[in-house]
Amino acid sequence: MDLKPPKPTKAMMVQFLKTMSVGYLLSFIVEFINMGIGQGEWVGMVLTVLIFYGLFIAVGFALSQWILKNPIAHFLVFGFIGLMAEWFIFGMAPWAGGLPCVMMLIQVGMFSHWASVTFAPRLLLEKDPRYRGLKLRYIISYAIGMGLVFILGLATPAKARWTIMILGNVVVYSFLLVWYVNYIILFYKAKKEEKTKKEPTSF
Repeated sequence: MDLKPPKPTKAMMVQFLKTMSVGYLLSFIVEFINMGIGQGEWVGMVLTVLIFYGLFIAVGFALSQWILKNPIAHFLVFGFIGLMAEWFIFGMAPWAGGLPCVMMLIQVGMFSHWASVTFAPRLLLEKDPRYRGLKLRYIISYAIGMGLVFILGLATPAKARWTIMILGNVVVYSFLLVWYVNYIILFYKAKKEEKTKKEPTSF
């Protein structure tokens, strides 16, 4: 692994701006639901997304161009960092109480959510046409899932709204794991095909 950071290029800066845009959009959607509608923390929501999520997205992009080019490592590292924040900062550790099966589902959803903050832009900004169908399925799944969470939250009494919306997000992000696994499989399949093409043909 090359530990020397890559030199910034114009193409890399354009990709960075696109990544920040996509990452911010997805982050605003989820926190608009969670912190905005769920808790009424509108100012906190904006600051959290702009500062905390912005830093997370930027670091994720930088490392994905450097030591986390491997998509599995990229996904696992940022999912783990986010999960540790949930456990030790926000008190959402599996030992915090509640039904074990529900708590395990919440851990999976939170892991996927934080991995998504930096990994979803990587998937959605892939230029290779072989990812086109996967990206479309991802967008449709995300739009339907978050749309249902939004509607369900509005239909829920205010006292239970945040809980219902969080559980809805957990289900949606847990399902999105299907598309992340598909992306990783396609990524390595493409790498294998490229390697095969480069190998000299023996007669």
